[in-house]
Amino acid sequence: MISEIVHIGKEAVSTEENILILFGEDASPAIKNVSVLQSFKEKDADFELKLNHTITIGDQVYTITFVGENVSANLRALGHVTLVFKEFDEDNFIETSVYLTPHQLPHIETGMTITYQ
Repeated sequence: MISEIVHIGKEAVSTEENILILFGEDASPAIKNVSVLQSFKEKDADFELKLNHTITIGDQVYTITFVGENVSANLRALGHVTLVFKEFDEDNFIETSVYLTPHQLPHIETGMTITYQ
């Protein structure tokens, strides 16, 4: 699946948290402020994010180290996914997220492509 970043909320990027929250274009105004909105160019009704798959943001490639429950369904239905750029800790993790490596928040800008593969 391929999307394009169409909006970056004023509070969407926090270097302290190393988390990006993405939603589709239909997100509410409250969500828009803290999220990155994406518009899908290509969608796949059967797409599933899996361990060791990659997410490419611009030219930055990240490998999935954990996928929480319902993440793929939320991505397909709402364009929603929470990307966590931290080490996965099985005792303390966000269940509805995708953990990625490297653990560096990507540089993002409007118009940038995100490829889920």
